[in-house]
Amino acid sequence: MAEGKKILIADDEQQLALAVKIRLQSKGYQVVTASDGQAALELAEKEHPDLIILDVLMPVMDGYSCLRELNVRFGRGKVPIIVLTARDRMKDLFELEGIEDYVIKPFDHEDLLMRIERAFKRRAAKQPGAPAI
Repeated sequence: MAEGKKILIADDEQQLALAVKIRLQSKGYQVVTASDGQAALELAEKEHPDLIILDVLMPVMDGYSCLRELNVRFGRGKVPIIVLTARDRMKDLFELEGIEDYVIKPFDHEDLLMRIERAFKRRAAKQPGAPAI
């Protein structure tokens, strides 16, 4: 299921990012983290993650600006993105930008894991001849 999958977590809340990282690593995912949108862009170019978990409110570059730049650099929808935020009012705006899913803080880690697995299954189903995850 998680075999070989790399996830980038971009969140300036270090404790939260660490907790999510530990949980995902325990499920077999490779995880890299960034504490702001600009660092997330740089890591995305370097690490080529299979999925990105992106916070909205971050220093240097916010999550919305980061998402738009990711879409320009990699193509809209090429990498599944799950947005983490305390601001549920932005849901429609992010959906227009092609996010895979949306999680409102505080969240349940099992719910986030389920959403990640669902994103990978949807991605596999879109690729002809690809085995289901």
